[in-house]
This record gives sequence, C-alpha cells and structure tokens, in this order.
Amino acid sequence: MKKTVVTALSILALICIWLLSGLLSGGGEKPQAQQDQQEVLTRVRYRTIEKEQKRIDIKLHGRTEARRIVDVTAEIAGKVVSTRVEKGQRVKKGDVLCELAEEDRRVQLSRAMASFEKARIDYEGAQKLFDDGMISSATIAGNKSELENARAALKQAELKVSYLTMRAPFDAFVEDRPAQVGALIERNGICARLLDESSLLAAGYASERIVHQLQLGQPASVRLSGGREMTGRVSFIGRTADPVTRTYRIEVELKLDGQPVRDGITADIVIPVRTETTHRITPALLALDAEGGLGVRLVNDRDIVEWHAVDVVSESIDGVWLTGLPLDKPVKLITVGQELVTPGEKVEAISVEQIEAQQQEKLQ
Repeated sequence: MKKTVVTALSILALICIWLLSGLLSGGGEKPQAQQDQQEVLTRVRYRTIEKEQKRIDIKLHGRTEARRIVDVTAEIAGKVVSTRVEKGQRVKKGDVLCELAEEDRRVQLSRAMASFEKARIDYEGAQKLFDDGMISSATIAGNKSELENARAALKQAELKVSYLTMRAPFDAFVEDRPAQVGALIERNGICARLLDESSLLAAGYASERIVHQLQLGQPASVRLSGGREMTGRVSFIGRTADPVTRTYRIEVELKLDGQPVRDGITADIVIPVRTETTHRITPALLALDAEGGLGVRLVNDRDIVEWHAVDVVSESIDGVWLTGLPLDKPVKLITVGQELVTPGEKVEAISVEQIEAQQQEKLQ
C-alpha cells in the first residue's frame, strides 16, 4: 500500500510540474503577443475632396399675394340702376363699374350753380360800390361770405353727382361685384372688388436666425406650385415678429412680364445672400464629439487621424456643404472605419480613388 501511494503521489507531482511549466511558458509569451497586436494598424479608407465655391441661399416657403385688392364702395346711399362689369372681367382705369339713380341730385346741382352765379354777381357789384366808397367794408364782407357759401354748396352738389358713378381706380381684374341692379346700396356698400394684376408679391416668413442676412433690393427667385419660375427683389423686411411663430414677414415683388398670376398660390422663395468656400460631403460622414459638436475625421500626410469641427452652411439631396476644413490643400476624409479610430491615432490609410481605379482596370 505504501508503495502504491508513493507511486501515485509521484505521478501527481509530475502532472503538476508539467501543468505549471505550460502556464509559465504561456505567461512568458503573452506580452510578446500583445506587443505584436499593438503593431497592427487600423485600416481606414479615405476620399480626397477639393474645396469649392458654394452660393448660400435662404429658402422660404410662402404664398403669392396681390399687392392691391380694393373694394370700390359707394360714397352716398342710393338705388343701383346700372352695373357695367361682371365678375371675372378685366377693366381699365376710369371704366364705369356701377351707377346710382340721380333722384334730385342734378336739380340740386343746377340750383347750386344758379346760387353761386348770383352770389358772384352780387359780390362783383358790391366790390365796385366799395371802391367808390358807397358801401362799408362790413357790407362787402357779407357779400364775400355769401359767395363762399355758394361756392361750397356748388362743390358739394357736384360731388354728389360725381358719386352717382363708381369707376375703376386702376387697371384691374374684377374679383367680385356684389351690387345688383334695382337693389339699394348704403354708403360704403361694395360695388366691386378689384385685384391689381400688375403688381404681385411672394410673401414668406424668416426666422430670427437668418433674417439679419436679408437686405432690401436683394434679387430672388420664386418657384410656384405649378412649376412656373419667376424673379423679383426683396421689397419688405418686417421688424416685428409674429407673436406665435417668432418669425418675420418677407415680401418679394415679382416681375410678371405681362403674365398674370393668381393670388394665394404656394411659392418657394430662394434668396442668394453670399458665396463661401466649402467642402461637400455626404451627411452620413458627420460625427459628434464628446461635447456634442459636429465634425469629421481626416487623415493627414503622416496617416494620423485628425478631428475637425465644422459648420453646415447648406444642404440638399446632393449632400451637405461645410466650412471649417483646411483650405490650403485637398483634405483626406475618412469614409470607412472612422468609427474605429480616434484623433491622434496612426492608421493604415487606403485611398478610395486608388481602389476604384484598380477595379476599373480589372474590368477593362
């Protein structure tokens, strides 16, 4: 039994020595493996991008608006005896829109003219007598007062007669004509509503972030919902913000070129404000730093990763345009593997252009 126990213990001791020797051997090789792993550089792909000049636009959404929509109203009450225009018709300045019944207004005008003529003759006669010293200054003053009263009455009678006819104050499109023949119309009652087609606006609203970039007279282009494109200039920049949206009204006076445009059509307004030197990239390559700032990762000529904070100045379906990247030479923008590297790290950088050229050669 003792011999058997000794033999077993010997075998166990040999096994322990063998296991320990393996562990010690493996532990000695681990630092070397770690050292080899550190020498393996992360592979990234980069694309060389050039700077380009980009026109920076302010884009607003709005609607077309007629500059003048005027209600032609009655100055006096009366019965409508004639309507010369219909809804949807175009009229010229001075065209008759509605006429009211004369009643006794022309009779009153004739009386006022006769009274004025009598007062004028009386005053002229009194003036001669006053010059000859035959009447006092109080008498001539009374005659002059009667003449002025008669003049005022005549003017009032003439105005009442002129008010019988309502005319178009400018060339216009008749948007509505509420007055009807035979109906009574009160003072300030609407005869017709006129829209000035020669002057049209595109109105939109700009946020407080961009309104300071706009100036009166800046050229603008407007695209209507139907696809029609027009040009114009900024004619108004509001100084009071909308209390709800906190935005400012912007108006662009459009050049119509003789082609009328309807009021209230949806319009996209584009106002160029400046030109900047930028770089264009796909938005998927944008990243955030630890503080939430926007930026991209580049590699320099020594294949060291660099972080550059950027500002997006324009965007479209073709990409985003950035400022903040070096302008003295083309930049190497990391397109593949950027999430695996950190600023200051040395990498194995491969040019996307070279890969594409090699693939093209294989296809040929």
